[in-house]
Amino acid sequence: MTEAVNIDPVRDFYDDLAGEYDLMTSFPKRFVHERPFFRMLVEKYGLHTALDAGTGTGFHALLLAQLGVAVTAIDVSPAMLREAKHHAREMNVNIEFVETPFQSLHATLQRQFDLVLSLGNSLAHLETGEDLRETLEQFFACTRPGGLLFLQNLNYERILAQRQRVQSVKENRDTTFVRFYDFEGNHVIFNILTIQRENGIVRQKTRSVRLRPVLCNELQDTLVAVGFSEIRTFGSIALSEFIPLESKDLVVLANRPSEKTENERLKKQKNP
Repeated sequence: MTEAVNIDPVRDFYDDLAGEYDLMTSFPKRFVHERPFFRMLVEKYGLHTALDAGTGTGFHALLLAQLGVAVTAIDVSPAMLREAKHHAREMNVNIEFVETPFQSLHATLQRQFDLVLSLGNSLAHLETGEDLRETLEQFFACTRPGGLLFLQNLNYERILAQRQRVQSVKENRDTTFVRFYDFEGNHVIFNILTIQRENGIVRQKTRSVRLRPVLCNELQDTLVAVGFSEIRTFGSIALSEFIPLESKDLVVLANRPSEKTENERLKKQKNP
C-alpha cells in the first residue's frame, strides 16, 4: 500500500519549523513575562480545566499546568507536539496531548473545559469565513456553560492598513529570524527567513504559509452567531485597550452563557 501523502500546507509549515520554533520565540523568557497574567486569569475565573487549541510547542499549556490547571493541548502538527511532550517531561507536568484539526475537536475530545484558549494567531490559518464559523462552533461545544474563551490573533486591521512587509527581526545566538509578509488579494503570505551562521558559512532558508486575515468585526459577529456572549476585545494579553490602527494584537475574551441563560434564549427563539 502506498503511504498517504500529506497535502496539508499548515501542518507541513509547522512540522518543518518545529525544531527552531522555541529559539525563534525566546521560549524560556516568556514564562517570566506571561505567568502573572495567566495566574490572574486562573484565580479570577476559578479555572480548573483548559483546552489549548493550537498549542505549538506547548508554551501556554505548560504555563497553565504549572499553575495547577488540568490541560488538554491539541495541534495539527505532530512535530510540534513532539516538542511539546518533550517540554512537559522536562518540566514534570502532566498534559494530555492530542493531534487533531480544529474541525474535529469536540468529536475527538467529547468533553468540555472551564477555559478554551487559542493563541498565537492560529485562527488566521483558516481558509474561509465558513471555516472560522465551524471552528468557533467547535470551541463553543468544548466550553462548559459559564466557561471562558480566550483568543489572540494579530491585529490585521493595522497590518493591512500599514502594509509593512517586515514584521520582526530576531537575533538568537548564531541565528537570525526575519518574519515578513507578502500581500496577495484578501490573503497574506507569512514568510520566515532563517539565516544561520556557523564556522564562517551562512545558510538561508525561507518557509511560507498562506493566511486569511481575521478582522475584529468578523470575529465578534461570528462569536455571537455561534452562541458566545459578553465579548470583550483588547490589544494585548495584558488586556490593554484595543486600538484598531495601533494595537499589535487582537485579543478576545468571551463567555459561553450558563445553562439557565441558554435555556431562556432557546425559549425566546421558540416563542418570540
